Amino acid sequence: MKNLLASLTFISFIVFSGMLQAEPHSHGGRVHNHPLPAQGYAHRHGNGAVGKRAGGQAPRQANRRGAPAATHRAPAKGAQKRFDPNAALMNAYKRKDYRLVHKIASAFAKKGDPAGMFIEGQLALLGQAQRKNPQLAYTWFKKSADKGHPGAAYLAATLLATGTGTGKNLRLAHKYYLQAAKKGVPDAFRSLGIMYENGQGVKKNLPQAIRYYEQAANKGLSDVQLMLGERYLKGLGVKRNPGKGFNYLRKASKAGEKKADYLLGIAYANGLGTRKNPALAFKYISNAAKRGNPDALYDKASMYAQGIGTRKNIQQAVKLYKQAAQKGVVLAQHNLGLIYLQGIGLPKNERLAFSWFSKAANKGLPLSQYFLGDLYVDGIGVKKNHAMALKWYKKAAARGFPAAEYSVGAMYANGFGTKRNLKVAKQWFQKAAKHGNKKAQQALVILKKRGI
Repeated sequence: MKNLLASLTFISFIVFSGMLQAEPHSHGGRVHNHPLPAQGYAHRHGNGAVGKRAGGQAPRQANRRGAPAATHRAPAKGAQKRFDPNAALMNAYKRKDYRLVHKIASAFAKKGDPAGMFIEGQLALLGQAQRKNPQLAYTWFKKSADKGHPGAAYLAATLLATGTGTGKNLRLAHKYYLQAAKKGVPDAFRSLGIMYENGQGVKKNLPQAIRYYEQAANKGLSDVQLMLGERYLKGLGVKRNPGKGFNYLRKASKAGEKKADYLLGIAYANGLGTRKNPALAFKYISNAAKRGNPDALYDKASMYAQGIGTRKNIQQAVKLYKQAAQKGVVLAQHNLGLIYLQGIGLPKNERLAFSWFSKAANKGLPLSQYFLGDLYVDGIGVKKNHAMALKWYKKAAARGFPAAEYSVGAMYANGFGTKRNLKVAKQWFQKAAKHGNKKAQQALVILKKRGI
């Protein structure tokens, strides 16, 4: 045990405080549900170029190779105009006239045109110009995919992977994802990565999964950039490479991934993959805090409390610690306990100090559990209760907290909250001494002189 107020300090800026491993985007088991294209039959995927990311190509006019023809001569002043199905389709999409889209696409689908089949599959899947019909959608996607349409291959694979409109078949899904990936569909690379990471339809192979994730990230999928950035920054499933992680996070941040700002702030604060830059750390962490990120709120508060990357401002620190604590950040709850106990930036309030330490202690923070023991011993913010003090010291000690191990020994040595037992006290002192606690080492010397 010790004088409670002698060594109270804030838990300082923590590297990776509260970060969770990012999960790759898997569409939540749903089919790809982007808006239908408005550029003929070419599937616009995300912000990709028409006909490239998902590989769709509009049917062309008849040519020497025998491509499907769709001509219609309409009377006009002085000349006859050739019917352009792509222009008609584009205008139909703009007007959301899906019946006309269906009419145009079905004419080509019936002739075996893969782009027409692809459009028909999307209409059936989304229930446009007809009732939703996943079974029919799968039939069209498979026919189109078997004729080499990359976007259809991706969607057929997704339906197979989720069992939507067809029986679940991960092996066949893998085949179609691979077909789409070979034609450069970014989402197919992501899906293949997920399959190899989780062993779905293929044998687990994390290195192979990472290779597919990297291809997806390099094709602009920002959620995968974010996931890889965090993995390389922390060494999760990959060899740690902060520089690579930092570069992925910058790309993800530019693409609007909210969590990327927080991780970039951590990188700048700790010099991970880049030079330390407290000002930039504060900037990015502030951006994340404005969006309500609990860990960012905590870290921004810590930066204000210590004057890191900004001027020291205890009032702002207290305000942000409260916000983070209310969102369940355990370290913020502990620091609020310290703030109320010492009257930092606001009036002392020992009962509120006890309350915040209790919240953090009940969530398993050893330091708060230890402080709670001290509060019960000294009767600060709560009535003295040695039995309760021993309970909390033991909880902290069970997590390997040396000062708590010493305090448990002291309680047994003095008979506080339990029967006096020097042998048990010695065992606790020995544990604390092994962890470098000097008071425990001194206590063992005293016990030895007494022949214990």
